[in-house]
Amino acid sequence: MITTFGGGVGAGKFLEGLYSQDYLEELNIIVNTADDIDIYDVRVSPDIDSILYWLSGKVDRRKGWGIKGDTFNHLNERKNNDSWFNLGDLDLAENLRKKHFMSKGLTLQEVVNKQRKKLKIKKAKIFPMCNEEVETFVGTRRKKIHFQEYLIKYKMKPKIDSVTFKNIRKSHPSKGVIEKINKSKLIIFCPSNPIISIGPILSVPGIRKAVKDSRAIKVAISPIVGDKAFKGPVLNFMKAKGFLPSVLGVASFYKDLVDYLMIDNKDKEYEKKIKLLGIVPIFKDIRMTKREVSIRMAKSILELIDR
Repeated sequence: MITTFGGGVGAGKFLEGLYSQDYLEELNIIVNTADDIDIYDVRVSPDIDSILYWLSGKVDRRKGWGIKGDTFNHLNERKNNDSWFNLGDLDLAENLRKKHFMSKGLTLQEVVNKQRKKLKIKKAKIFPMCNEEVETFVGTRRKKIHFQEYLIKYKMKPKIDSVTFKNIRKSHPSKGVIEKINKSKLIIFCPSNPIISIGPILSVPGIRKAVKDSRAIKVAISPIVGDKAFKGPVLNFMKAKGFLPSVLGVASFYKDLVDYLMIDNKDKEYEKKIKLLGIVPIFKDIRMTKREVSIRMAKSILELIDR
């Protein structure tokens, strides 16, 4: 049994490679839902949607998110300031279906399972980190704004003064999550933003403790190569939370939580310092410009089970 944690484009790309492996007996994917937002009269779960689209082959690979071939007619018809969030027409239709099921009393977890089956994702189970509504807010000099506003509307320009996960203390792990963590042979932290993709999952009461107590082999993958992040504002958030904007900062974030950290061959200069943190570095080409790269990464991590 393998359990992964993540969200965003980096997670989608890596999980596509992992999902392709015949070795898998049971793959459980725990996804960040603190990026969720209410907009266009639906509640969108961007990280969950991305994972669903990557694993089903529906993703727009050029953008790394959304559905390939999607149109944006509904945005063109809107004449208000809410049209800044790029949700395609097909994507909106999926979220309207989700809203319909949830209005009937289904939990987010139950709806995601319906979506998974509809998209014929058979070799993996996908768990939202919790069923309660949790949202990430970024404190700037002027005001607190939703993470999606910071990312898209304000184009990551405001200086980050604080990061908070609204309602996180009242949340509970989705049904079965703790059990999956406890029974896993291997736990993988995808190459996602440590602060706003992995951080919220670990902040759900009970999850961090379960990971620490687990006897699984634990591996994290860096979302940073050299001084650049794969996608989005990883470096901004690392600096805002007091971590170095490098693989060494990633290692510090995962200190006392993982056994191994997969980093790019380009970052071998950090080997000794990472080892001093009690983490074994694994060197690999991790720049996932092609599907073959994520497949090689996945195979290398799966080999740890047989050591």
